Amino acid sequence: MPLLDIEKGVRKKEIKSRFRLVRLAGLRSRELLNPKEDTLPCQEENYDKYTTKALSEIINGKVAFEPIEKESEISDE
Repeated sequence: MPLLDIEKGVRKKEIKSRFRLVRLAGLRSRELLNPKEDTLPCQEENYDKYTTKALSEIINGKVAFEPIEKESEISDE
């Protein structure tokens, strides 16, 4: 069983919580499981499971993401 430093991921300013880290890893693991043409290929080959690969990519900064604005913020403009 691989040991990943979850706290390292939580300390990142973009993530800030374990819940967000888990949500991002879940979205990324679905991308890896069902890739489309524009999906970034897997950056971690050290692990077997997609969820572990996704967590490792996010913790090590190999996959970038940007937050999406909420609908209320968009409609206020």
